[in-house]
Amino acid sequence: MHEWPLVIFTLLMQVSVGCLAVALLCHLRTGGTLRPTHALAAMRLPLLSAFIAGALGLLASIFHLGNPLHMFYTLTHIASSWMSREVLVTGIYMGLLFISVALAMLKQRLAVGILMLALLAGLVDIYVMSAIYANTLFTLWGGWFTWSGFYGSALLLGGMLTCTMVMPVLKTQGYQTEAGRVLRISLAACGAGILLLLLSASSLLTMVGQPASLGITGKTLPEGLFNLSILRVALLSLGMFTAGRLLCRNSHQRSAGAVLGLSSLCIVAAEVVGRYVFFSLGA
Repeated sequence: MHEWPLVIFTLLMQVSVGCLAVALLCHLRTGGTLRPTHALAAMRLPLLSAFIAGALGLLASIFHLGNPLHMFYTLTHIASSWMSREVLVTGIYMGLLFISVALAMLKQRLAVGILMLALLAGLVDIYVMSAIYANTLFTLWGGWFTWSGFYGSALLLGGMLTCTMVMPVLKTQGYQTEAGRVLRISLAACGAGILLLLLSASSLLTMVGQPASLGITGKTLPEGLFNLSILRVALLSLGMFTAGRLLCRNSHQRSAGAVLGLSSLCIVAAEVVGRYVFFSLGA
């Protein structure tokens, strides 16, 4: 499997959009009870992380091109190419996100309106990204498999990582109630992401038994993908189990940050394995 640049690009862009979505939702739900400076402090790290993740994803995508110097030519077929549309929408998303991060870091101002526009562009970006793979001759990427899988990864990864970054800040500032609310919102986003991933898996099962490709040359699926899928499920289960125990026991305990860190690590590892499986299907 030689598509590691695409594995990195798709996952990091979805992490970026997911972090922005969950962080913005948490801000809208808790920002009214926080002092402006504290609300900005809680949002600063997830916003910066979303921008860095998106920037690293863009950098990785360049290495997928045969000649990185020709990357600007990918914008020449917006009317007919999903890849050209992806480049355009990704650029719009990253531009709006950069403006928001710059205002937060330099002007100490949280531009919620620009963040909402950036989030809208990010959601469209995932849609376009999914369409690149769903509209191919490879049948296992069709149906709901790609669409729900990509959006599910964004919610799952974004929920866990945002919670890991925002909760310690709120607890340090003394906002215990708001920290618990952030945990619940984030785990709800994770739950929605898992439901979308389950929908993705059920869509893939409907394709079992059909030809892997509609092209002239048939494809043979790589071996070992089932075992990797089991590993992904195990890592996801461990991550959500540890986060769920934190919610059921006491979200204010001192070890909350370490528990969330472990949960996030398990879930990120699971999604890396899942994305490897995804691209191996078309290898």
